[in-house]
Amino acid sequence: MRDSDLAIGGLVLLGIVGALVYFLFPKSITGVLRGPSYAAIIKNQQNEITAFNRETEIIISYLQDSWTMKAHRKIGALMSRGGYEDWVQKVQTERTETARDMMGYVDKESPFLERLAQSLESKLSVRDKNKRSFFDLAKSPLDAEIEALQTDLDRKTSELSQFLNRFSEKRRVLNQKALTEWFKRSLFVGLLTAGIVVAMCGMIVAARNSSSANLSASKSSPVMTSLGFVATVPRQVGLIKPVESPVLADAAFHFNFQPKTGPIPDSISSVLAELPKTNTALKLAAILGGYPETPASRSHHLNESGGLIVHTAKVLKHSEPLLPTLPDPRIGPLVILAHDIGKILTLSNDREGQPHDIPSADIVASLPELREDFDEMTAQSMILAIRHQHSKAEIPLNAPPLTETILQFIKKADLSASAEESREAAEKMRELVPKVLELFPYIVAELNVNGCMGGKTEGYLCDGYLYLLKESVKEKLLRNLKIQNAPVFKGQDPVWNEMALALAGAGLITTKAGAKEAGKKSCLFTIKTAQGQEKTIAIPVASLAPHLIGRWLQTNIPKIEVL
Repeated sequence: MRDSDLAIGGLVLLGIVGALVYFLFPKSITGVLRGPSYAAIIKNQQNEITAFNRETEIIISYLQDSWTMKAHRKIGALMSRGGYEDWVQKVQTERTETARDMMGYVDKESPFLERLAQSLESKLSVRDKNKRSFFDLAKSPLDAEIEALQTDLDRKTSELSQFLNRFSEKRRVLNQKALTEWFKRSLFVGLLTAGIVVAMCGMIVAARNSSSANLSASKSSPVMTSLGFVATVPRQVGLIKPVESPVLADAAFHFNFQPKTGPIPDSISSVLAELPKTNTALKLAAILGGYPETPASRSHHLNESGGLIVHTAKVLKHSEPLLPTLPDPRIGPLVILAHDIGKILTLSNDREGQPHDIPSADIVASLPELREDFDEMTAQSMILAIRHQHSKAEIPLNAPPLTETILQFIKKADLSASAEESREAAEKMRELVPKVLELFPYIVAELNVNGCMGGKTEGYLCDGYLYLLKESVKEKLLRNLKIQNAPVFKGQDPVWNEMALALAGAGLITTKAGAKEAGKKSCLFTIKTAQGQEKTIAIPVASLAPHLIGRWLQTNIPKIEVL
């Protein structure tokens, strides 16, 4: 037998087997040949819609919250070019409408498809019951109806599949369009940032070259400091020199100032007794004694009268364990006494608000005792470390290596003292917790919620929660507690944290508003209003008195977003 005969016989046998399988399982074979059912297509559509909506959330978050887009908005505002928010809204609207059109089409067609499928299934069932035998192939009127229904169902299923394919293509186009626009704007911001960095580097190099050209002239004559003192030794250009923003240059301070002295404060004297002393340190302590009412800050830690002396004494105490890190332990007390001494100027006259680093360094540089107690290199290192303790500008390249060691010594001692002050502030507030819980309900009733009293709004009632601004609540509680000093340390607010945790523990405020969680320590939510972002606490409406709700709802309900 030839191979061709075998092949033909195999094909005939395969056809017979296929026909037999079809007669045995007609529904299964027909379903496979027709492709996906309308139910499977609808399920795929729902999955695509869910994925598309998730992509929309991610894309909108990139367009609104990525640092490049924030920078692009600010650049646009500076150039008086608006439209960014409109563009983001247009992107979101276009995507929302696309998803809504798809859902609308499916919702409209699904009932019709469902009726066709049920009618077809019903008639198939009737035909199967009435069929006399498996081999009865004669067509009846019922078979014609079944074929018509099947044709309509196949046509509608094909239309649904085609619409889903068009949606998939539209989804791809919208994603590409949004991300392309995001990339173009991000590239613009990146190139602009790189250009600014290059320009600043060029300016710094040019300034250093200019200062080097005047080195010999500066060495030959005494220099008048910005405080009005004549230094005993000329300043070296490149060590004590004007530096670029954000630190103000010496020329920005024009103090004609002779610091007064007074008795060394007891809190400082008691700590100094245990530390190595120099005449310079004693002179600085006496200068602090001449300004006993100077605060340590205006709105943060120890912002009461005498706060500077209290803070300096505390930093002195915390510096003692760090003295072994210095090559000469006598350096420690001197730089600690000097590190904030410029505040006697910047917190007490029309120069208030300017950095205190530069006047602190100038006061130390002007003291004759400094060069009597230390060699020139050590003196220069101390002056530079004091000058740059809060500065983001680089310490000059020709600074002595000791400068960085002293700078780290100051920062570690200051940080350790601030941590203790933070703990003390929290402990004091913890003692007042019962009074806070007693006062809080009365404070709520006094707040200008939804602007019902006119003027600045202090809270918002909407979406089932009352959102109260942190600063308004804190200010009223402190005023009623008769507390003036509520220190904040590098953005941390221990006084508020104790208040908030107590209120949350007593159930007076909530730490969960809908799906949003409040800060673990501060119990604060971030909301977005017409005025911008605000930090707030939240109270469920169910916890509020009806007469207060009625008063607050007399005004327009504001539109806010919990971030």
